[in-house]
Amino acid sequence: MIVLHDGIADAIVHNAIDREHWQRHLIGQLPDELRFYRCHPAASLGRDQVIQHELRTDYCARHNIPWIRRLTGGNTLYLDAQQLCWSQLVTLDHAISTETALEQHAQAVMNALHSLGIRDTVWHWPNSIETDGRRIATLFCIRQDASLLLQGALLLDIDIRTTLSVLRVPSEKLSADGLAAARDHIITIKELLGDIPAIDDICRQLSRTLCPDDANSHDIRNHDIHSRDQTAPTASADAHAEALHATQILDWRDKKPDNTVEAMWKTPGGLLRARAQFDAEGTICNQMEIGGDVHTHPADFLPHVSRALSGLPCHLLSIRLKEKYEAPAVETLGFGYQDLLHLLHTLLDKLSLRIQANLTNQTLDSLMLHNPKGQTAREILRDASVMLIPYCAKPNWCKWRNRDGCPECGKCEVGDAYRLARERHMQVFTIMRYEHLVATLKQLKAARTAAYIGMCCSNFFIKRHRAFEEAGMPALLLDISGSNCYELQQEELAYAGKFEAKAQLDIAALQQVIHFCPKPFINHETQENPV
Repeated sequence: MIVLHDGIADAIVHNAIDREHWQRHLIGQLPDELRFYRCHPAASLGRDQVIQHELRTDYCARHNIPWIRRLTGGNTLYLDAQQLCWSQLVTLDHAISTETALEQHAQAVMNALHSLGIRDTVWHWPNSIETDGRRIATLFCIRQDASLLLQGALLLDIDIRTTLSVLRVPSEKLSADGLAAARDHIITIKELLGDIPAIDDICRQLSRTLCPDDANSHDIRNHDIHSRDQTAPTASADAHAEALHATQILDWRDKKPDNTVEAMWKTPGGLLRARAQFDAEGTICNQMEIGGDVHTHPADFLPHVSRALSGLPCHLLSIRLKEKYEAPAVETLGFGYQDLLHLLHTLLDKLSLRIQANLTNQTLDSLMLHNPKGQTAREILRDASVMLIPYCAKPNWCKWRNRDGCPECGKCEVGDAYRLARERHMQVFTIMRYEHLVATLKQLKAARTAAYIGMCCSNFFIKRHRAFEEAGMPALLLDISGSNCYELQQEELAYAGKFEAKAQLDIAALQQVIHFCPKPFINHETQENPV
């Protein structure tokens, strides 16, 4: 195996090298290779991620931080010279699964860290290596036939403020000041060892474990990438084309066309997202796009499925999906056919609700379904007997902000939400902090609550999905807007119940969907509910 150390350069250039080497390895023109490098500031997206859900592109544009789309799957990273990156091309035995190969790579990296004096590391599947619950390295992969590309990034140190400013991915590991909470969730080589060893020494330890059977691999050869004509881009136009490539795939930042619906579904392997445009009657799927921070084999499986579902009548979508999933050698890490089917059903369910209630794009986008057994939105609304409201939706001057209940004084939209719930005899809880949410859901589960309505930002729903999953109850959640804690980078304060800004409830959306919650029958002679 050839081992190279290419030094620091633009991420766009390094990404172009990875793409060229990958193509040459696929056709047998390049031997197995391990390449170390570092990048100037950039954002690195997984191959199937949706741009506007992962990056603060306005911040990137203002600070001239480019973004690239990796060949490999997985989540988004902020890269700079304080991270040591590598790309390893391996010829893989067909009998070895992609998941096994990724785990073996993780073990090799952990062995190298042990040699550097960093012990007690664990592989937190599917992407992270952690020590004492704190991430120190991230790994990704892509496979085609017998060619496997493994990529990694090791935290030598970290620029926390810039990382948080670039990434839109919910990240409770970064507090408002970018320091305290990071110590609880991220750790670096510098923090563990007191200093950063020579880069070549780190590369040497990694090469010994990543290439254990190749004696020649221990001799790391340093190169100036701009002098290696066989690998470096030949013109600046190549780098520019790569930058454009990253903005043309799964880019949903444009104004959404009419009859377009989005849905998401959280799986152990990562978050899946879908966006589809339907005809005016909602019967034909004109265009489908499916993405996520996941790993698949073949690598283009999700784009292939997206193309196969586009242009089909809605009743044929699940049939075509099953056909594609049953193709030979399909491997999806941490999710399966049922997860994609659930994603499609949620998409079609939101489309149905939109048609029935004549919902706007804005209202439809604000709806998040947690339907563990495939319950439809109509079924959840029919059975909902509880409403959960976040304390941050109450004004900070309100004496009820950190208390359960609401006087319905008419000075904010929370009172309107309470009134809408009261009209349907729903029990309302103001959720004060994350632990309060967990306790409340546990209480509702014990009381055999059939379903509930809630409000939270989509970032919270994604990041804290386990709380909703463990409760096991179906829920319809409405996204909140305005000054939410993720946009203001104050999520740790919010989890602790100390967030001071005010989020905005979409009362218009709530009014539209709560219409499907039945009002209790009232005996007007006695003015009592007979139940």
